[in-house]
Amino acid sequence: MKYAWHVFKYILVFVINLLILLFVHSYFNFIVMILMIVLPVVSIVCTFVLSRHLTVKFGGGGQNLTVDSPFLVSVVLDNSSIIPNMNTEIEISMENNLFHTNGRHTLCIPAYSRSANVVDYQIAQSYVGALEVKADRICVTDWLGFVRIKSKCNSVKEYKVFPSGTVDVEADMTAVSHGMNEAEESRKKGHDFSEVVDVREYQPGDKLQNIHWKLSAKKDVLMVKDRESMSSSQLMILVELADDETHILNDVLKSAYGMAVSLLDEQLPFTFYYWSGVQGDIVRTSIDSRDDLAEWMEKIFYEQAYADFGYGLSMLEKNLDSDRRIIVVSGDMRADGNVVFTYGSCERIHNWVESLVEKRKLKTGKR
Repeated sequence: MKYAWHVFKYILVFVINLLILLFVHSYFNFIVMILMIVLPVVSIVCTFVLSRHLTVKFGGGGQNLTVDSPFLVSVVLDNSSIIPNMNTEIEISMENNLFHTNGRHTLCIPAYSRSANVVDYQIAQSYVGALEVKADRICVTDWLGFVRIKSKCNSVKEYKVFPSGTVDVEADMTAVSHGMNEAEESRKKGHDFSEVVDVREYQPGDKLQNIHWKLSAKKDVLMVKDRESMSSSQLMILVELADDETHILNDVLKSAYGMAVSLLDEQLPFTFYYWSGVQGDIVRTSIDSRDDLAEWMEKIFYEQAYADFGYGLSMLEKNLDSDRRIIVVSGDMRADGNVVFTYGSCERIHNWVESLVEKRKLKTGKR
């Protein structure tokens, strides 16, 4: 409708100018009439050519993106032709595949002649996950506003949004210690809970803390202790990837991440478990550093959430081959938010997601 109105106004001006020419016989009106015939053709042809020479790229974002913290996405519109245009629109879609949330935005960016125009676009994400930002189409309106030419664009970039690393719940380390054995407690006091299985020559990438200094001095060659982590004795934490209509999984992941950060600060060894709908199996990951934690969280971003809050726990019970206490981070309120079990029996322990669930229910007005 907008473009039809532009055409109507142009035709009206053309008719008025033609009437003036017929009565006045002015050369000026004759030149104007010629220009009004030629300009629409030139405008439409230039717009068609320009639409074939526009590309979009995404940049920015940085490495440490966290939920509810705005970050800048750089949208780069590159024009390889000599034709400029001030009315170029980019249709941008955004999708979080873990929570299946999406949104669409239209960004108007001028296309300069033979240059790239960079615009910083601010985004704030409330859900953790891999946010896929995609330029679906480029729409170019000609100079006179007669036509709008659309061209497809497949520029895509992912921005990984992590939890902040803090939770609003006070950590109950006494309760957590109930899931530890004597060896783990010795690790907490500063000992490296691992077993030396061999001594060999130093190789690039070996940790300096594993160097056997006495033996190295005797042999005049750097020797290192080959350690094997006794991960079977580590604190086991199951993260339930169950979700509901309020996307409680977002709070669960933020709680699990905050718990992991606190455990790393306390130098406590632990292992994360979750049921993978993609792999159809229990995934086990030992966390020894922030890098390990980030890699583990990235795997979660590409998983499939399930509806049954107890499904991951039941699958782990089927695959567990020893009597171990397991802390379960879940949004399941049927167990009052507190779930820890020893194989064959059940014990209660503080679950860090409990208070977050209660706060969420207060915000949404649910009881």
